Amino acid sequence: MKKVCILYKEYNPTIDAIKFKLNSVQVNEYKFLPENEKFDLIVSLSGYENSHKEDILAVHHSLLPAFNSENPEKEAILAGVKVTGITFYYKNSGKIITQYPVFVRGNTHYEELKEELDYIEQSLYPIVIEKILNNNYFEIQDLVNKNCSGNCGGCSSCKQ
Repeated sequence: MKKVCILYKEYNPTIDAIKFKLNSVQVNEYKFLPENEKFDLIVSLSGYENSHKEDILAVHHSLLPAFNSENPEKEAILAGVKVTGITFYYKNSGKIITQYPVFVRGNTHYEELKEELDYIEQSLYPIVIEKILNNNYFEIQDLVNKNCSGNCGGCSSCKQ
């Protein structure tokens, strides 16, 4: 069984989403990285600062390298961007694993955008973790199709 370590500063509902959707994976939650334990993947949730040599999977609420800051949602709204999103990446190397775009409506408040990105993060984190653990190459379509309800009319699954 694969082992995943989730590092967090304070409770985050993404933990529950990962544990619920990845029932064939041993998911351990820690506020500090244990020194003598081996994991197949280490995941950092928002607020956890990385000071380890291990490359840790993280998510950022922008399409990196844009808005690489503490408040990317607010910066995106103030800059007037029409598309932002989330980026899954490795903290130490900076290697981008995948990005998921989100359209910004003209009247969106940055708190609304943050809520939407939080929801997307919770939905996609388990998929990204599963793909990485299984050494599966994936494209953005894999993320879209897994979250598709089948009636949005916008993605390739709905247009078939």
